[in-house]
Amino acid sequence: MPPGRPRQRQCAASVAHGVSYRDAGRHLVAHAPGRRTSKVSLSHHLRAARPATIGLMDMLLRNAFVYTGDVHHTCFPRGALLVCDGRLRWVGDESDLPEGLPAQVVDLGGRVVMPGLINTHTHGGLSLHRGCCDCGNLFQWAQTLAPFTSPLTLEDNRLGCYLAVLEMVRGGVTTACDCTRYGAGLFAAVAAEVGMRSLGGALANSPALRPMGRPNWPLALEETLRAMSELGGDSRCRFYLGAHSPYSCTPELLVEVKQQADRLGLPFVIHAAESQEEVQIVRSRHGRRPIEHLHHLGVLDARTLLAHCIWVDEDEIGLIAATGAAVAHNPISNAKLASGIAPVQALRARGVPVGLGTDSMLSNNAQNLFQEMKFAVLLQRAHRLDGHALSSREVLSMATREGARALGWESEIGSLEAGKEADLVVLDLDHPLGLTPERVLSDLVFAAGPEHVRTVMVRGETIFDQGRFTRIDEREVRDRIRRHAAGLSSHVT
Repeated sequence: MPPGRPRQRQCAASVAHGVSYRDAGRHLVAHAPGRRTSKVSLSHHLRAARPATIGLMDMLLRNAFVYTGDVHHTCFPRGALLVCDGRLRWVGDESDLPEGLPAQVVDLGGRVVMPGLINTHTHGGLSLHRGCCDCGNLFQWAQTLAPFTSPLTLEDNRLGCYLAVLEMVRGGVTTACDCTRYGAGLFAAVAAEVGMRSLGGALANSPALRPMGRPNWPLALEETLRAMSELGGDSRCRFYLGAHSPYSCTPELLVEVKQQADRLGLPFVIHAAESQEEVQIVRSRHGRRPIEHLHHLGVLDARTLLAHCIWVDEDEIGLIAATGAAVAHNPISNAKLASGIAPVQALRARGVPVGLGTDSMLSNNAQNLFQEMKFAVLLQRAHRLDGHALSSREVLSMATREGARALGWESEIGSLEAGKEADLVVLDLDHPLGLTPERVLSDLVFAAGPEHVRTVMVRGETIFDQGRFTRIDEREVRDRIRRHAAGLSSHVT
């Protein structure tokens, strides 16, 4: 092959249509985006040709501003994406497209396409009680909420998960890591019904250290095994085993949960170093800071996801980096509960994967990753008095590719690159001076929100389009939630 000539790549679609698709060189393209056309409904195109499987035919998305989210933050201002069997087979500039095209061609009218957002930490099952307590630090807040959250039933949890998933998908989230106390498989089942990916599971507690609520170990293990059996055939559903925190679990329980996770080949998830009070409690009990304590017990490794990590010193950051553990950063929740601001730049400088999370509807009140991106940047800059702390590129990476890495899913999702699954978001962005790479990346972080999301695709299937969910009847689900919540409202002030 002559030097510099694009390598030919074929997929099932190219064979079927007698067309081969080639990889274009990845570079920053300066072509002006195409003029907008009339509104496009991807779900209409999908419904027109799908038999039993939803949205898994070959499709070319063209006339789009494509932000790939790869390591170079490559943009194609006049880009196109070829989706075959749920995966991206080609991403590049339209000028590099071959002459022949697949039968299904969708003109996006110059809209922006980006990777699906990844929420690395949430508690969907708590969503019914949003706004119950909006004041107090972490421990005060948790004590106030306990009478409402401890008696929650599995049905409360399940309907709360619907609220969280609907809001996340509407806001461009295609993958979420959910934490619960009971019902380890509920979030995954709801997310799969809507079409979203999930890493789901339950966080074990030691009854002596967290007396409110029923004991949940080994129940969490049993529920997870059952969920894996029931949903294991769906590649969108993955599971973990977790523990609530170093202060609510005995050392013996932490070790046992981690050993079971390793035995099953699952990630281990835990809240850690979320508040100064937690640091004081763990040091008084065990003579070590939270991360030091977890490392001493042998539960930190490349399959460990640590939520928060606000109060960590340089030595602890070194331990996180050396063991390969990842961090879920929750800037809005941490600010609301006066927990502090995580040393995101120090963690990332040591190579620690840092994803973004919303935490729950109780500690955040929203499941909006666009807000999390903006707040992550603003809080770092205000705290450090450094206007260069965290750039748009860095925080976009945290919300996509780095989040996928934190969840152990980086080979499949997190960026729009050939070979990865087609998890993407189409946004209706506009700028008076036109869409350039710099303006698009700026708008995605500082100006965009769920109101700009037009289409959400997971595994090549459109699950949300033009304000409508394609797999479920949103009105019927919300009516169900209202009827159920009517019985809870009398207990909520």
